[in-house]
Amino acid sequence: MHSFSNKLIFLLIGIFLCTITNAQNQPTIRTTQITIARDSFGVPHIFAPTDPEVAYGLAWAHSEDDFKTIQTLILTGKGKLGTYMGKKGAPIDFVVGLLNTKALVDAQIGSMDPKFLALIDGYLAGLNAYAKAHPKEVLNKYVFPVSIEEYLSASVFSVAVFCGVDKTLPKILNGSVAHLAGFKGEGSNAFAIHSSKSSSGENMLVINAHQPIEGATAFYEAHLQSEEGWNILGGLFPGGPMIFHGVTPNLAWAHTVNFQDKLDLYQLETDKAHPNQYKVDGEWLNLEVRKIKLQIKGIPFPIYKKAYTSIYGPTAQSPSGAFFSMRLPSLMDAGALQQWYAMNKATNYTEFKAALTQNHLPMFNIMYADKRDTIFYISNGKMPYRNADTSYHWSSTLPGNTKATLWNSFKPLSDLPQYTNPTSGYLFNTNHSPFLATTTAENLNPAKFDKNDGYETYHNNRSQRAKELLEALDKVSYEDLKRIKFDRTLPSPILFPYGFNGDSLFLVDESASQQLAPLIKTLKSWNHETNADSKGALIYNLAYYKVPEIMQGRKNDKLSIQEAIQVYQYVYDFLMKHYGSIDVSLGDVQRLVRGDQNWPQAGMPDVLAAVMSEPWGEGKRRMNSGDAYINFVRFPKDGSLPLIESVNTFGASMHPESKHFADQRALYQNQQVKKMTLDKNMILTNAEAIYHPQ
Repeated sequence: MHSFSNKLIFLLIGIFLCTITNAQNQPTIRTTQITIARDSFGVPHIFAPTDPEVAYGLAWAHSEDDFKTIQTLILTGKGKLGTYMGKKGAPIDFVVGLLNTKALVDAQIGSMDPKFLALIDGYLAGLNAYAKAHPKEVLNKYVFPVSIEEYLSASVFSVAVFCGVDKTLPKILNGSVAHLAGFKGEGSNAFAIHSSKSSSGENMLVINAHQPIEGATAFYEAHLQSEEGWNILGGLFPGGPMIFHGVTPNLAWAHTVNFQDKLDLYQLETDKAHPNQYKVDGEWLNLEVRKIKLQIKGIPFPIYKKAYTSIYGPTAQSPSGAFFSMRLPSLMDAGALQQWYAMNKATNYTEFKAALTQNHLPMFNIMYADKRDTIFYISNGKMPYRNADTSYHWSSTLPGNTKATLWNSFKPLSDLPQYTNPTSGYLFNTNHSPFLATTTAENLNPAKFDKNDGYETYHNNRSQRAKELLEALDKVSYEDLKRIKFDRTLPSPILFPYGFNGDSLFLVDESASQQLAPLIKTLKSWNHETNADSKGALIYNLAYYKVPEIMQGRKNDKLSIQEAIQVYQYVYDFLMKHYGSIDVSLGDVQRLVRGDQNWPQAGMPDVLAAVMSEPWGEGKRRMNSGDAYINFVRFPKDGSLPLIESVNTFGASMHPESKHFADQRALYQNQQVKKMTLDKNMILTNAEAIYHPQ
């Protein structure tokens, strides 16, 4: 309990925040008008007169549940993660400095929509107020206060990570740059069913994120409703001021990660006789050289590292001395959050498409359905006009000595692969090709699109399996849709995800090894189901993580029979070492972990109910990403509010002492869902708790 004096101080702070005026270019925040209603699962439903006040309430509620993670994102935007994480955070600070995201924000913030900026101001006011009210929860002195420029800088960094910086830069620096834990995207599924294909006559949508289940990009569920027309329920990342994908009274959309070419890499032409210079079209240009100040916990003095910029973009030097530049649309546009806000506020298909034409969001497939009998899919991106000269290989390293490879303009939305209301009645994406989104007869022809965009042209296991299940049905019921989404079976034949043929795992003769024969027989007779009690699934799962080591990055190659035997030997040795037996099932090894508890976990990579895992303890693997936030949406034919069912991996709170720390875990593991609603009266009637932010 706070002392009376502390209560008085916090009251005065609240009064001050409530009287912030628009004359100071800040939204009016009336905390007494902001209602946070927690449902029986602790999911926050935020109600307020204005959008900025709703954002304030979201910031407060999310801080109650996961303030620590939100603060790490703020420190990231400030380039101060090292002050909290020490040497592990400093490399991230270097990357933020290298990308120079704050400079981009400073240059573009003046042209951003004032309504969007007011929303962000409201959100940050909520974070700053929570920090003042809970000083013991603040990680260090560098976190607060946070400015709008610092916050938007963090958002630009996040988007750049999703666009490939996390993979490209370590390659340049030979693996010397660390990754921010959980700061990556893993995939996702999305399905849209038109009323003509639905047995109930309802448009249906599945939102199914495959993300890290904890950390910076683990989904948090919330419902946001203002008197200014904002009413949406769905998922957002820690520090997000709005819903990233979800459902409104009129429409819904889902994101999945797409893999078109969102980053170009250039090698600069340099010469020791011209230090800090590079040659372009015969002219020596100066590299922009900046010193990045790194403050590292435990080190009493700052460390400075050089960062470079060329006309192509952020530039780093490899161990060999060569300079490489990265060029990303995501580092040329700070407006991704602004576009998401417009998508949040759209009330129909026309307004939603108009939001997409802003072309600020440089990544993610978008799957859409609404109550007006429209389904829609687009492989979204901010795609540049690249030089069509075939001597330039845009998927590889490009020559950074000519402006012929320097692009500066972008394609309109109409040039991107997209579908509206196919006669098949369905659209789907599982991170596979946008040219394989529906029936063969209606799929787009990749030859009609720019080859330099680098779109995927292939199926993966999830898409192949989904296609099989969808096309087997004349009509799709809601229960059918749930069955498809929760499917844990790999297709036959299995498509190997490493860029090679691994069929030899299933072709090894049992007579090759008496010791390995039982394992070989078990895998060859396996029904491709990845249930927790499956022994075949365990063998394949262990092989899945071992094979890339054996192949050593070889692409378009074939795993030999001898190499397949080597994989079986690894599995045998692993099981005997850790379990003293080969009579072991998937759930014995693969675990879902929350706090000090763990449970058997079914699924594996590239099944529709995907599970990715990492080594954990002796002989165990811990699920770290995969099937995460799941939301099923139906739009009734009578035009009433959509019917919503959802589940998250664990629960609303990151606090182990909270009853909502893992209260959705059993639902998740049993592939069950909870009912959700956009109906304010129903929410308030059944709420577990109703309160105002302090």
